[in-house]
Amino acid sequence: MSIDEKYIHLCLKLAAKGNGKTLPNPLVGSVIVKNNEIIGKGYHKCFGGSHAEINAINDALKKGHNLKGAVLYVNLEPCCHFGKTPPCTDEIIKQKIKKVVIGMKDPNPIMNGKGIKKLLQAGIKVNVGIREKDCKELNKIYIKNIKNKLPYVTLKIAQSVDGKISLINNESKWITNSESRKYVKELRNNYDAILIGHNTALIDNPSLLPSNLTRKIPFRIILSDIPEKLPITHKLFSDEFNDKTFILFSDINKKGYTKILRTLYSMNIYSVLVEGGAFIFSKFMEYGLYDDIYIFQSNKIIGRGISPFEMLSIKNLKMSNKLKLENYKNIKDDLLIYYKKGN
Repeated sequence: MSIDEKYIHLCLKLAAKGNGKTLPNPLVGSVIVKNNEIIGKGYHKCFGGSHAEINAINDALKKGHNLKGAVLYVNLEPCCHFGKTPPCTDEIIKQKIKKVVIGMKDPNPIMNGKGIKKLLQAGIKVNVGIREKDCKELNKIYIKNIKNKLPYVTLKIAQSVDGKISLINNESKWITNSESRKYVKELRNNYDAILIGHNTALIDNPSLLPSNLTRKIPFRIILSDIPEKLPITHKLFSDEFNDKTFILFSDINKKGYTKILRTLYSMNIYSVLVEGGAFIFSKFMEYGLYDDIYIFQSNKIIGRGISPFEMLSIKNLKMSNKLKLENYKNIKDDLLIYYKKGN
């Protein structure tokens, strides 16, 4: 790992501290180095707050450092426009920083290279594209929002070795182990909304709560195409967070589901974790309205049961939905497989 990669890696770790608090702004971390020593660190803590570069600069100044000749590292291109805060590029230039190392260019049309250009025009050296894949992964939600004006959609599937999400009688508690379920609760902290279908709400009676109940609680959305009422005694309607639960009705077609996602985006819901069941998974897959998939695969073999995509029908293998394997890890006897949507 090069020196630049090392410090961008640190920027990413700092940036991740703002997870779930910065949207619609990106996750950004910054490190300032002078004479091979880190003299300042910062990250974007919340929407409307100071940007990472400013926090890193202020951290260095507070410690009594002179920033002239220093190198600033940041995982995303510094802004050069007035928004909730003044341009970061102006402060970088003012402090006479000699070089800026950037993980990735900002895809926002307001920026998209303009910050880099301003730094270069000021005589500052700029290096762009360090650990770019990791930088894009960290800000995948922000990138999707900016490019498509839609929420980022993740499918979360808990299944057996033989690919079943429940028994034929709909029993599904519990296919995966307690550590996997704990991981899912942690995952929910990073999303603005958790979405399930009508039957999953009715049969499983889930709470869909994240691990951290002191932070912002995600909306809990039930997507339905039938007027049948759900019991008000169910957890989603009777717990202390029932004001975060709502039902959306949609036509069962791509236009209807896309309209739902656009509605959610207009409500400042920038990311959605889809947790089932088979009908919902199948439709999001069929319409291509997802971005990635977390599959939690247990060590159990069920045999006859319900598959996550059993409502999906294709005529031949050439029409199959191809995924891109990104990562995998063991969670005790379970296996977590992370896929991105294929081309």
